[in-house]
Amino acid sequence: MRVVAGSEGSKDFRQAELDRHLEAMSRFVEQTLQTKAKAPCCTLILRSPASAPAQVLTLMKDALTEAGIRAKVIFAKLEPEGDLRKLFATLSALSPEADGRELIRWARNPRLLDAHEQVAYGRDMCWSGDAMRRDADKRNPLALFETDAPEAALRARHAFKALWAASVPAPAHLLDARDTKPCGAYEQAADTLVTVLRGPAQGWPLVRH
Repeated sequence: MRVVAGSEGSKDFRQAELDRHLEAMSRFVEQTLQTKAKAPCCTLILRSPASAPAQVLTLMKDALTEAGIRAKVIFAKLEPEGDLRKLFATLSALSPEADGRELIRWARNPRLLDAHEQVAYGRDMCWSGDAMRRDADKRNPLALFETDAPEAALRARHAFKALWAASVPAPAHLLDARDTKPCGAYEQAADTLVTVLRGPAQGWPLVRH
């Protein structure tokens, strides 16, 4: 089923977007608890820590922990720093045994920014939005959610894997206020050019950026 949402004011759109991701994540948690899936993972390609899916991860940390859901994120921008640190704390709580440097990566290479925002909620639900380089206030307020779509979710996971390999670890001093290592200590951006392909989708609800 597809549901199309029309243009709204920027404030109303941001709230509606947050509500849709809260609904999608809640559905993912419910399905995980019902099926008792082993260590399901949510992968996110986002413009910044202020993006709605990142906010939802933080808001639903307890429910995600109960369901045993892990998550990894790629950002185009590592700000606002306060939101970035809150999200890192959430990701670390969801994957307490993981190396913190392997929970968030930065698509620092400008050639990677044409990749679209995208979230894979497990193995059969995903969301696609606008290109990461697009300013938040200049987006076309349409996005695409897909449920019961294992092929689309698989494409989203492959896109994430490719972009992850071409991105760099986020500087530790931005993730944890206790870390004071200078930014110059971190690796340079990869030169790999990644093309993220997205096939035609069916979905619920349809709100394409």
